[in-house]
Amino acid sequence: MSTRSPNARRGVGITEVARRAGVSPGTVSNVLNRPERVAEATRLRVEAAITELDYVRNSSGSSLRSGRSESVGLLVLDVTNPFFTEVARGVEDEAAGSGLAVVLLNSAEKRERQQRNVRLLAEQRAAGAVVMPVDDDLSDLLWLSRQGTFWVALDRGDVAEDVGCSVSVDNHAGGMAAGRHLIGLGHETVTFLTGPFAIEQVRRRHEGLRDAFTEAGLDPDSCVRVVEQPLLNPEQGERAVDAILGGGPRQRPRAVFCANDQLALGVMKGLGQRGLRVPEDMSVVGYDNVDFADLVHPGLTTVAQPKYELGRAAMRLLESELNHGEHVHERVLFTPELVVRGSTAVYRD
Repeated sequence: MSTRSPNARRGVGITEVARRAGVSPGTVSNVLNRPERVAEATRLRVEAAITELDYVRNSSGSSLRSGRSESVGLLVLDVTNPFFTEVARGVEDEAAGSGLAVVLLNSAEKRERQQRNVRLLAEQRAAGAVVMPVDDDLSDLLWLSRQGTFWVALDRGDVAEDVGCSVSVDNHAGGMAAGRHLIGLGHETVTFLTGPFAIEQVRRRHEGLRDAFTEAGLDPDSCVRVVEQPLLNPEQGERAVDAILGGGPRQRPRAVFCANDQLALGVMKGLGQRGLRVPEDMSVVGYDNVDFADLVHPGLTTVAQPKYELGRAAMRLLESELNHGEHVHERVLFTPELVVRGSTAVYRD
């Protein structure tokens, strides 16, 4: 016995449109796909029938015939991170100009989730993908290439140009900017709070921080301490506070540079819960400049990334590869900027 609701409505098909307009289904198909081949009077009659019947074309059928859909995937590390909200807006705005829909996917910083989502994109015949890999292993992206799916690596600067396109920010320069700022304030010891070092971006930020100390004539091995967390979210930042403070009042650093703003905001919360003040007891620097970094008190000093522009640039490269047979892979590199707010202050004993 059928369980179909009596109110359920089967979608109108191309045959019904043809019957209403008094033409063949092939003529309706031409109006939808090759309107220049149809006489104007016939085309207007078909378009009127489409409107009257509220017909919606079946794009999945045409994608099966063409071998490509009109959607692209955007695979990010953490959909809860507002950094990716701005990136996604840039990707979507650029894609909309080409009539492409963007499907947002989340790896949750887990390789197995990345693999599953990459396979899903291939199975759905996605036109292409903008992917932020979870680690240095690009085998999932190379597998996509073998399936005929174009891709652009997002926020990865180490992708060889003979392999694929990439869009990234100079994370080493961002780490140096944060380090120089703290050193300029008199901080000669800094804790670097980070997520997994398997993520290329955090490694580069750490290297930039160390190089800032070397540049200042200070030994980074003794001046820069690392606290590594499994994820890059506020909860991990809050949990890391005890490790940051582990040396006791006389030994602990008076500054912490966090690999992203999410960690930094968690640290600020955890310090406040322990009765410590930012920046009087601890200077805090973040990375990304998410929208609410200046809404907390004090405002978060951070390294700003051009998030929206990252997304647009990645989508432009993907569109170029989709539409031009002579496409040449490119690396696009943006320069970050330090934004100084109230969470950092001059070191005082």
